[in-house]
Amino acid sequence: MTKPRVVVHVGPMKTGTTALGVYFSDATAAGILPKNVVYPTGNLWFPVSGRITKHGQLFDYLVDRSDNTVQNRKVQDAATVEAKVKAAAEFASSLSVKDPTVVYIHETLARSPKTEQLVTMLRKYFSSVTFVLAIRSPVASASSRLVHRIKDWALPQFDFDLMAMLVDAEGRVRFNDADLVTRWTGNKQVTTELIPIFENETDGYASVDRFLTIVTGKPAPRLDDDFGSRRIHPSLPLKSLKRLIALKNVKRRFGAIPFVAAFAHKLFERVLVTDRQRVVQAGFGARSAERGDWVISADERARITALFTNLGVVLRSALGEKATSADWRAWFAAEGL
Repeated sequence: MTKPRVVVHVGPMKTGTTALGVYFSDATAAGILPKNVVYPTGNLWFPVSGRITKHGQLFDYLVDRSDNTVQNRKVQDAATVEAKVKAAAEFASSLSVKDPTVVYIHETLARSPKTEQLVTMLRKYFSSVTFVLAIRSPVASASSRLVHRIKDWALPQFDFDLMAMLVDAEGRVRFNDADLVTRWTGNKQVTTELIPIFENETDGYASVDRFLTIVTGKPAPRLDDDFGSRRIHPSLPLKSLKRLIALKNVKRRFGAIPFVAAFAHKLFERVLVTDRQRVVQAGFGARSAERGDWVISADERARITALFTNLGVVLRSALGEKATSADWRAWFAAEGL
């Protein structure tokens, strides 16, 4: 049987990977994906709760921690992950279609320092390996990441200090997408495709179309529901974020007292769920600075842009002729890079 292709969306975080996973999961269930596209779910992957499927266990292949758990799920051993990948490849090969392609979606592979093992394994079962790396505005990515860290009880984010999050004590820059572009495009055993993320796009299909065009050469088939305006992780207003920070600071100060830490955690989760529901009910279009969202200052924006000034140069070099495409010209203009 002919080996299929594989396309892996590697993230990074805060680039719409959850929404992409929702689309592929729903489209698979609805039977509207192109016949040559296999998105491993059900027996072809590991059980998950809910309909959103991301293939996080691909990371497990890189670190054998079968006796551990991550985010309340069992970490799979490398052999089990490879068996699932092999099964998906064999299933795709068995289809009577031209150019069968398996698609995986992951959001934290991008920053994984060890991917050569994964590449070697994928090349055993697939005729070609394509990784897709999404590139977002450094300013938007930084602010979104900080909000994400505030909303995660386990992460030590106790304020709105963006620069402290982006630069470590030794002065090294964290979360630099220029480094990701250099590393991923430098691997000659695979093809790396770069796609832009636009901050002003309200249609969820825009990013899905860009990704599916890499997979099939065509835009995404549409679902019956209003996927395009759906936002999976709504931003919270400033007052909500301040409440979450206050509760995390209670944990930091009094965490040694078990009942205080437990109470703060319980209240944190209640605030997070309740305030998120309020945003959803109000409608995502209602979000605005007037409503009290956290907005970064002009000075912060300028400092972040200066911090990641090399991204534009690295991107243009990696993209080559593609840098002059309409999408990328618009992205560079919007970001001032």
